[in-house]
Amino acid sequence: MGEADVPGVGAAAGPFPVGPLPPGGHAVCLGRLDEWARGASAGEPVVRARSSGSRLLLRHAVAAADGTPPHHVVLDQDGHGRPVLRAPAGLDVSISHTADVLVVGVARGRRIGVDVEARDRPLLAPGLAEKFCHPEELAELRELPPAERNALLVRLWTLKEAYTKALGVGLAHDFARLRPRPVIGGGWWLEPSAPGWRLRCDPVMDGFIVARALGPDGL
Repeated sequence: MGEADVPGVGAAAGPFPVGPLPPGGHAVCLGRLDEWARGASAGEPVVRARSSGSRLLLRHAVAAADGTPPHHVVLDQDGHGRPVLRAPAGLDVSISHTADVLVVGVARGRRIGVDVEARDRPLLAPGLAEKFCHPEELAELRELPPAERNALLVRLWTLKEAYTKALGVGLAHDFARLRPRPVIGGGWWLEPSAPGWRLRCDPVMDGFIVARALGPDGL
């Protein structure tokens, strides 16, 4: 299965969907912090500004995905901090941000998780890979030069983050038990441990990657 086969709209993270999402469709939308946190005060912590900016971006993405005014969108969060959409019905949502990059995901009739990371985020600290990599991934990493090793680690981390955020468990999940496998032609999958789930990873803006995880039909 290639990346083009991942159900949704558009090949990469980008603008809002044009018109309501069809059943099973999804969109991953990008924003910059200075565009979506304009109401933040000068002394407001960056983390809080990212959070409020992401929620505003998500509100507008949901409005576009459902064909409804932004003020009709009702956002909440569950006990783990995962965003929950109270209205409109039938959509699942996800948020991620790092540096000044904001990313939101919206899907109709299926779970979605998104994660954004800097492509050069250093993950080669001693013992770190062993904490979140599957044994087969560790064997593959040992065969790579350091620069390629870190690039693969960032990609794996981002994919696993997107999947566990879609589940609503985040870092509570044992990442070392997850084994995303690349598919010829592009895209990633988690079968047989997570049948029906499809993942992909895209370079965005300057120096970042965005991963998305889409569940099978049914919220």
